[in-house]
Amino acid sequence: MNLKGFKEGVKCLKKRVTVFTVVLVIVIAGFVGYSYVRERSNPVEVVWGEPVHIAEGIDVSQVRFTSDGKLMFVGNDAIFMSDADGTNTQVLFNYTNVRRVTVNPDQTKVVIDDGDDIFIANIDGSHLTPIADDPNIFEFAASFSPDGTEIAFVTIDDLNLIYGIWIMNADGTGKRNILVEDLSVLRHPRWSPDGTQITFFTISNGTPFIWIMDTDGNDKVNLTSPADFARQADWSSDGKTLVYSSRKSGDFDIWSMNSDGSDKVQITSIVGDEAKPVLSPDGQTIAFVCSDCLGTTGSELYIISGVQD
Repeated sequence: MNLKGFKEGVKCLKKRVTVFTVVLVIVIAGFVGYSYVRERSNPVEVVWGEPVHIAEGIDVSQVRFTSDGKLMFVGNDAIFMSDADGTNTQVLFNYTNVRRVTVNPDQTKVVIDDGDDIFIANIDGSHLTPIADDPNIFEFAASFSPDGTEIAFVTIDDLNLIYGIWIMNADGTGKRNILVEDLSVLRHPRWSPDGTQITFFTISNGTPFIWIMDTDGNDKVNLTSPADFARQADWSSDGKTLVYSSRKSGDFDIWSMNSDGSDKVQITSIVGDEAKPVLSPDGQTIAFVCSDCLGTTGSELYIISGVQD
């Protein structure tokens, strides 16, 4: 081979090595990127421990987490607050026949209902004011929007068998109906953390179904099947997960699923009916009400804690 041919061969080899190197770098970068996306897109799994009974001696009808991770719950004609583990329990105020409570994000106001009407008050119970008290319908199950400016709630017109989900301003003005049903019972509206959607459940022919819809009542999607027999969903703070009560495995237990209805997982299996679950802001604790559990009578408050796997 002459000198010219040798130089051309070396030049060609260098080009091939350069091309191979570029391709190799692209493949490696793509694989690393794909692995990173997979890792980021897969939610961190939580391994749940054993349920723990707290707030003994209080017949609890409902529980919520505050924005800073404390528990607020209703029982014995009173509103209580405690740490997430049930310690440092205190009575905020007493109110006869109170059934439900919701607290605004800055924890200055609470909204309660007695099954008939809805009231707003300071967190210590002062300045209690009715904000939904139509004498012809039942108004209840209020839930603050994430920014605290609006409240979703349920109405029942028993005379005409019409059920509705409404939204009003936090002071009770601007009421607007976003969903009407004359065949199905409506219950338990809960806002998504970004304030764009509401989950709720219906009861049709005796079977509950969990739904999700936009806050204007459009794009209603069913997340569960008759076999799930599911109710009372609540959101995780990142909006990716719902916890709910389901009778799929016998009696009512606590389950979780993705907010699109996929990946349903059973969390508890207590003998009794576990209901009304709520997730703590950090996603590491579920509080729920358990009726007639472990041989007891009445409704008691339980928590279950988890660790990231």
